Amino acid sequence: MSNKNQVILCGALLCLISIWAYFYQFQSPQFMSRFDFHSEQLWQQPWRLVTAHFLHLSTLHWIGNVLAFAGLTVIFARHFTVRTYLNGLLILTAGSAVFLWLAGYQHRFVGLSAVVHGLLLMGVLLEFRYCKKLAQRRLLYLAIGVLLLKFSAEYLGWWTSPLTTGQDNELWQLHGAGILSGILAWWLHNRHLAKLAQS
Repeated sequence: MSNKNQVILCGALLCLISIWAYFYQFQSPQFMSRFDFHSEQLWQQPWRLVTAHFLHLSTLHWIGNVLAFAGLTVIFARHFTVRTYLNGLLILTAGSAVFLWLAGYQHRFVGLSAVVHGLLLMGVLLEFRYCKKLAQRRLLYLAIGVLLLKFSAEYLGWWTSPLTTGQDNELWQLHGAGILSGILAWWLHNRHLAKLAQS
């Protein structure tokens, strides 16, 4: 099986885990409170750095996030091996949670949207390495522009997500942390490629 197909399969398994977690929370009322982002318990229970991202509040919430995550995985799978894909996701999940903690974010959160924003930016930045045509580069600039425009609209309160319930005024912080972690993941991924080229 090619690296690309292995990455897509890995992404599909993560989507299934997220879907399972959504339905399992109805059988275990304490499930979400044990695995969501909670800044006061983050370092005593560090699994929350990762697990919070794979939980969701509603059916629409998980459908939107899982479809976006799966779509981005398929689009950008060619840039990864399973190892670098999982490394990237670890940086996106833990990185965005740490950025939120450093910013003093006090609310609890769940959902893949921060990871989706980070994965989109990481993937677009990786695409620049292979785009030689001006039209392709313009499309990538457009994708970055739309992402930053959406983030700005959330920051200014002009955009609220139909996928979540409550705390829409905090989305810019979640998505901003995802965007920052996407830049970090892209930079570390490029360093890894540079080391491979040197060896």
